[in-house]
Amino acid sequence: MELTGSVALVTGGARRLGAAMACALAVRGVQVALHCHGSRPVAENLAAELRATGATVEVFSADLRQAPAVDALFAAVERRFGTLHILVNNAAVFERRPVLELTDADWEQTLAVNLTAPFWCARRAAKLMLAQGRGKIINLACVGGVRPWSAYVHYNVSKAGLIMLTEGLAKALAPVIQVNAIAPGIVDLTGARQGVTPDDITRALLYLLDTDAVTGETLFVDAGYRLGIKPNV
Repeated sequence: MELTGSVALVTGGARRLGAAMACALAVRGVQVALHCHGSRPVAENLAAELRATGATVEVFSADLRQAPAVDALFAAVERRFGTLHILVNNAAVFERRPVLELTDADWEQTLAVNLTAPFWCARRAAKLMLAQGRGKIINLACVGGVRPWSAYVHYNVSKAGLIMLTEGLAKALAPVIQVNAIAPGIVDLTGARQGVTPDDITRALLYLLDTDAVTGETLFVDAGYRLGIKPNV
């Protein structure tokens, strides 16, 4: 896909990996719809920094746990940009909860944000992408989707579901739309460049956007963590 001039929506784009991916896209001439929920000031600051470089970035707020809010988000993005070429489903919650302390609300919120919302967003994005004859959907999964952690079972289930959602959407939306996932391992956000870094994730993103020959795949960027290789951190 030609990135320059295309339009991308990055959910949870204000911080951490979402911000890194939004920046990587903006640098390459992508017009970025930067989604946030509770981080509007942070998102606005990031957007201002990117606009200062000549990038086109707009901030959109929405609670992705609510279907009407998702519909309103995509309607707003379409009004502003006219179309959508790339969806990066990055927004997620990650909270430690031992199984016997895990409440129904914990479970429902995690599945709502990490699995149901990406489906709702992909469904809305696909309508725009199919109409224009091309599109890319990238889901941010996690090595936790294939390797369980005792105090994060709810999170593990949500990311395992996201990996299967990726495969199902890839089959359903082929050949017009390519759907893939990136599954990070332990990411170093300190800048020390030990183990997996945000740059590793953005390079994976750009690769999946560049090629039309890959769909339905989960690209593990985990330095072998899922194989039991200890990260160098």
